[in-house]
Amino acid sequence: MIPAIRALFPAWLLLAACGIPAPDQGQAPGSAHPQPETETRCYLRVTKNPPVVVDADTFPGTPDSLYVRVDLVGELANGVYNWLPGEKDHITGTFTGSVSDNVITALYTYHAEGMAGQQEVIFRMDPNGLRVATGEMTGNDSLQVFKDKSAVTYSDPVPAVPC
Repeated sequence: MIPAIRALFPAWLLLAACGIPAPDQGQAPGSAHPQPETETRCYLRVTKNPPVVVDADTFPGTPDSLYVRVDLVGELANGVYNWLPGEKDHITGTFTGSVSDNVITALYTYHAEGMAGQQEVIFRMDPNGLRVATGEMTGNDSLQVFKDKSAVTYSDPVPAVPC
């Protein structure tokens, strides 16, 4: 047994000298780089529409909801973006893109009243919440993108909520 250990000792010494970190040093086995941390942020805005008067009856307004969940992994961003008006025309979907200087630029794949589509979305993460970009879009039936990203305007902040 000792001759076998002596034979393997130079190989072990060579590997130790290479500076390859062991898997228990915060890296996945076979990985040369540490794994980026994942951060999840959620945002929700609920607004109530004005009451509806029908004949002599008054009905409370229906709530509209905007919900966004953002998963950040390094420079990558993906998540869920749902616009749920109280009456109809719900738009639900997911987005995948990148983040730079707290601005997410992503491709949003959505479903709205039985139809599917894709469009570019831009979100700006501020201390007060998440702001959604609006602006002139161009494209075709299958994909819409901002005509001029430098000309977009941002909504009031959608407040952060616990996920």
